[in-house]
Amino acid sequence: MRTLRPSQPISSRTARSLLTVLLTATLLGCRTAQPAADLPVEAYRQQLLARLAQQPEEIRPATLVRSERGVAVARQAQPAATQPGLPQRESLLTFPPVTTQPAPDEVLEQIPDPSEAPDVLARRLDQITRTAREPRIVNNYRRVYAKAREYLGWMHLDRQVKLSLYDCIRRALEHNYTVEIESYTPAISRTQLVEAEAAFDAEFFLNFSYSNVDRPVPTQLASGQSDVRNWGGGFRQLLPSGMRVETSLSQRRTYQDFQFQTVNPAYESTFIAQFTQPLMRGFGLDVNRAQIVIRRNDVTIGREQFIQRVRDTLSQVEQAYWNLFFARRNVVITAITVAQNWVTYQNMLQRLGHDASPVEVNNSRSRWEARQVQLLEAIRNVRDAEDALKNLLNDPELLVSQTIEIIPTDPPLVAPVAVDHLETVSAALRRRSEIRQAKARIEQARVQTHVAKNQTLPQLDLALNYQVAGLGVSADLSFDNLTTNRFRSYTVTLNFSYPLGNRAARAAWRRARMQEHQAIVALHQVMDRVVQEVNTAIRALVVRYRQLPSSLNSVQAAERNLRALQARAQRIDPNYLETELSAIENLASSRRALLQVIRDYQVAMTELERTRGTLLDYYHIRLADGPKP
Repeated sequence: MRTLRPSQPISSRTARSLLTVLLTATLLGCRTAQPAADLPVEAYRQQLLARLAQQPEEIRPATLVRSERGVAVARQAQPAATQPGLPQRESLLTFPPVTTQPAPDEVLEQIPDPSEAPDVLARRLDQITRTAREPRIVNNYRRVYAKAREYLGWMHLDRQVKLSLYDCIRRALEHNYTVEIESYTPAISRTQLVEAEAAFDAEFFLNFSYSNVDRPVPTQLASGQSDVRNWGGGFRQLLPSGMRVETSLSQRRTYQDFQFQTVNPAYESTFIAQFTQPLMRGFGLDVNRAQIVIRRNDVTIGREQFIQRVRDTLSQVEQAYWNLFFARRNVVITAITVAQNWVTYQNMLQRLGHDASPVEVNNSRSRWEARQVQLLEAIRNVRDAEDALKNLLNDPELLVSQTIEIIPTDPPLVAPVAVDHLETVSAALRRRSEIRQAKARIEQARVQTHVAKNQTLPQLDLALNYQVAGLGVSADLSFDNLTTNRFRSYTVTLNFSYPLGNRAARAAWRRARMQEHQAIVALHQVMDRVVQEVNTAIRALVVRYRQLPSSLNSVQAAERNLRALQARAQRIDPNYLETELSAIENLASSRRALLQVIRDYQVAMTELERTRGTLLDYYHIRLADGPKP
């Protein structure tokens, strides 16, 4: 049984932010059996570095600059994943620098967790109080934030559990059902390998028979009664060359009611050695050890399947963690939106009969009630996200049947990630479990093809039978006579057979060759899919990071617009009310879009590590053999 355990606690997300590594391997095409070669990539790298050296000194600081082909070069990019004490590394990045990225605290301030929301709302109110020129704005936001805190109380449960991402990973490794089920696969494959190897184990056998005959005879020269007892034993074994060896020692006791038999009862001891060697079909180490090679590749496939399943499960755990992160903070956004709509409704009530008509009052009330429905839906999404995370952890302390509020404690990472595209693709082609499984299946198909080709040969077996016999009036005497090696006999047999047409064997050989070609095409397909997944993950990572400034600016602009609208004291009419309600919705949508970008950015980093086959290293996890069941 395979188990996993972290070698050390996972460091903070900032400490794992950068994935830049040296270009130490090269990428060939997706149609090659060997995905890496050193010379082309090294030449490409030297070309880029030479181009960088030709740049003027004033544009060669420790920053990112644009090359002619749009590839940014970092002179002193320091990956966070690099261990302390190692020298700085030059990196090739796949995206140009973004110099207007906001500070992480500035981003997270717009989308707080419900547990942090009261403090964040208090800071916002204090800032508005100090900067707003209109008292109406301060009063408005004081009522909004008070009502929002009331709405946030709807989602709180009596029992709360705070979980970091490391806690979730550790609990999933210990308790996840999928991981536990898949951990038996390598062990099962290993037992099948032992079964294949056991085909060459020696076999010990024993035989005993008793026969008593009483029949009429037409003459006194024949015996009608006899008592025959046979017992013996020996060893037989199949050798890797295909030879079958059998040695046995037996003894026969014969008693006959026959007056002319001098020795009665008679004991006959016999030693037999028999060898049968195929000379054509079934001959050779490769043919007879084929099942061992196939089962050994099954062990490799089982191990890689286990690693793949663990990698996918951990990726699902992190996605579930950030989905819960999104759902909880979306509740805060929705609660503030509902509170703003409620304040607008209250303002319409206060101005009813002056400059607000029942139409405006009912319209604002309708919007407020509709947003309350959305708040309840957002809270339901939180409960669903909690159950999804608990179902992946399978922790007995966090049962799905229990009502527990899970609070994620890890802040999201909004720092840049430097990615070496060529190295990432090359690493994926070297380390992805799916590729290793496909290569092992090709090896199995080649072995099957060789065996099938051998089966098309004629059957030609050479057999040798050697016997030594001894006879006596007692068992001891017959055995003593056997040891004198006086009575020896041997037989040599040559057996030949060949089916006319041999269609079955030839069809099996053709099928094996086609299956081998099929396995090779499947490898190409897997490699292409892996490269596509890597490209998709890198693009998602780059795009999500570059969306952060625009998303935050959209939130800030929508917030300023709403504040400006609420500061106006003009006469209320349907157009003005609709503008204010739309501004509230626009602010909520902008915050939700910012939250989605941050959530997708976290998932994209995990997906990049998964696609390049280094997710277990990313979590500092190593494989170890567990106790045998």
